[in-house]
Amino acid sequence: MARSVTYRALIEDPQMLVHLEQGDSLFFEGLWREWQTIERQVDRLGFGDKYIVTQRKSKRSGTRVNPVSPSD
Repeated sequence: MARSVTYRALIEDPQMLVHLEQGDSLFFEGLWREWQTIERQVDRLGFGDKYIVTQRKSKRSGTRVNPVSPSD
């Protein structure tokens, strides 16, 4: 079951892979400068065509990782 999860630090490949395989949406709070690192990790794990990584600079800045088409 897909869910939305927030982190305040980068996560290791095995943990990221579990989220990507489940179709989860992730938000890395305060890590807007790390968006390229996170995007490379998603690509390296083989999900670059299934996820969009975006950067958000605002009151609640961070990096968002969302499935291209949300899971049902």
